[in-house]
Amino acid sequence: MENEQAEAWTRFCRETDPAETLARMIPFVREVGVSRIADISGLDSIGLPVAVAYRPTARSLATCYGTGVTLTEAKASAVMEALERFCAENPKITLRYASYDELLAEGRVVDLDMLPRIREAPPPKFRRSLWARATGMTSGDTSWVPFETVHLDFALPLPTNLECLLVGSGGLASGNTTKEAAVHAISELIERDALTLWRAKGSDINETIIDLESVNDPWCTGILSTLSRSGVRTAVWDMTSDLGVPAFFCEISSDNSSTFRNVSPAAGSACHPLTGIALGKAMLEAIQSRLTMISGTRDDLTPEMFMRGSPRPPLEEPNTCAGKDFTDVPSVLGFACIDNALENLLDRLRTAGIGEPLIVDLSHDVIPAAVVRVIAPGLEGSCDAPGYTAGTRARRLAANQDGNVENG
Repeated sequence: MENEQAEAWTRFCRETDPAETLARMIPFVREVGVSRIADISGLDSIGLPVAVAYRPTARSLATCYGTGVTLTEAKASAVMEALERFCAENPKITLRYASYDELLAEGRVVDLDMLPRIREAPPPKFRRSLWARATGMTSGDTSWVPFETVHLDFALPLPTNLECLLVGSGGLASGNTTKEAAVHAISELIERDALTLWRAKGSDINETIIDLESVNDPWCTGILSTLSRSGVRTAVWDMTSDLGVPAFFCEISSDNSSTFRNVSPAAGSACHPLTGIALGKAMLEAIQSRLTMISGTRDDLTPEMFMRGSPRPPLEEPNTCAGKDFTDVPSVLGFACIDNALENLLDRLRTAGIGEPLIVDLSHDVIPAAVVRVIAPGLEGSCDAPGYTAGTRARRLAANQDGNVENG
């Protein structure tokens, strides 16, 4: 069992065992606003652990979920997400009040046109707002990024902002070290970019469904077996983008007769340099999403979401294709090493023409963990965000598809 647990945390590119991380964080949970940590696994019939850290005084979401193949992993994940949100709600960073044009004159500001937006109108570059100091992840140069792309303080009145940029938790991550947190932050940004591009393919995503019989990763097959035994159907799609970092979308569903409640289909997605971790995390995210809906305690759940269920792939009918082989999706790395993973991810972004990622350290000195926010100019944001406006990569994909249709 100890070997299995060691394998589990190594898979997630963690530099410390989840049990050690959790033990180190427990003395600080009240400082980050956590009143209790609950095991909600029993609300569902699947049986894989899901934990919730409750933060009654949060300035964003008051519930933070975590999952894993052990309850310790789930609790550690929930606590670390709570830490992320606390640090982003209470940033101890350098701010500046200025306009884009003023900062551009100094040559030290991110290109606003390359950031995900929720409005077609261009950002007001003459308007003064708050900016946070960030550091280039390859050059080490200082730059300024809009404060709204960094913080998660949603208590009203909101800090002055540009009112057109996508605001959310994308690129916010924690870890035992700064590099570990950075790997997870970049992986999440690549995942959201890949999901947006994948959804834009429409019916072409039929070709990306994975033949689950071809999955040869022991950790993933264990999760698949657990889902199958609980009467849950699983479908997985390969949404890996041109960046080449493995990314998957997973949907789980079950007949109401096989569960003790009416449960809508749930979905999850994940990206990671190692294919097995990406698939496993996508399935765990779907399980977590399902329990999030069942528990009904997340602040941003609406009645409409319960009626329509989680975001689903754009398929009108179940896919009947044989499916692509899981082994055809190559891992970026053959070994889970934080330094190598970070270097490889940065290189892939650079090769694809993505602007230099910028990092803001949100860690609090008294808490023994790292929290970062990464901004990657040029990557797409989450297409599920209300009002999301397609960026350059999504528009280019749409144009290429239209051209192929006309040529056909």
